[in-house]
Amino acid sequence: MSNTEPQHPADNVEELREQIDHTREELAQTVEALAAKADVKARAKERATQVTAQAKDKAAAATTQARDRAAVVTTQAKERAGLVTAQAKDKAAVVTTQARDRAAVVTTQARDRAAVVTSQAKQTAAHSTQVVRERSRVAGEKLPTTVREKPTVPLAAAGVAVLLAALLGWLARRRNT
Repeated sequence: MSNTEPQHPADNVEELREQIDHTREELAQTVEALAAKADVKARAKERATQVTAQAKDKAAAATTQARDRAAVVTTQAKERAGLVTAQAKDKAAVVTTQARDRAAVVTTQARDRAAVVTSQAKQTAAHSTQVVRERSRVAGEKLPTTVREKPTVPLAAAGVAVLLAALLGWLARRRNT
């Protein structure tokens, strides 16, 4: 016989509860991470929105800067009068045109980049879907015959996992808004 005292059943139950809670926390974190990685379309859309917003901000800043510069030049031209006024108006028109042209170029580049990112995201999503289907097929082939013939328990577990992933995704979106 050993010198250690046997553990009480209550101690084992408490230890098991702690292990279950810890495992649940790890599973929740894993599901959240997988859900975030699996949502390629949303990530691509978010990136496209960011790129578009940056382009709009740059265009607005360039336009504001051009307008500010034009106002300064116009004020100086009024102070100098006549010929200087005409030259200042010409310069302001050129700067404004250049700013608009640059804004148009930046906007076009942002749209093109957004289209590329969206296309890449669609390709990645299609590829990921294909990989998941293939892995599911392979995993299904590896299942024992009894599970394939009566898949109610694995299907129920899969259903619970899908519901859990959807719930966690929903909760994550609620936190972000």
